[in-house]
Amino acid sequence: MARRVLIADDSAVARVTVARRVRAAGLEVVERDSVATASTVDASTLACALLDFDLGDGLGVDVAAHLRAAAGALPIAFFTSTTKGEVADRTSAFGPVFAKPDELDLAIDWIERQSRG
Repeated sequence: MARRVLIADDSAVARVTVARRVRAAGLEVVERDSVATASTVDASTLACALLDFDLGDGLGVDVAAHLRAAAGALPIAFFTSTTKGEVADRTSAFGPVFAKPDELDLAIDWIERQSRG
């Protein structure tokens, strides 16, 4: 199982904070800041992906759809400040939604569980 994690967030602060915690757990991190850059990642090399809902140039669900088309079983979650009610319908087909910044620990726990297979 791949031990690489995609962290996609247009906020550098959020992205670096999550990436630092994931690296501390012993995982390799691929950081991206937009739909355009996140969509270039080879999904077959990933253990999971944590995406912001609003990536500035588009939506994280678009990246999620792209990743799932390439790797159908890839675990995907969202880490976002967008109200859960607003994103629930669009994200429910992909995975859980964690509130930014309050549920950072929950998001990291989810990543660690997914990376263990």
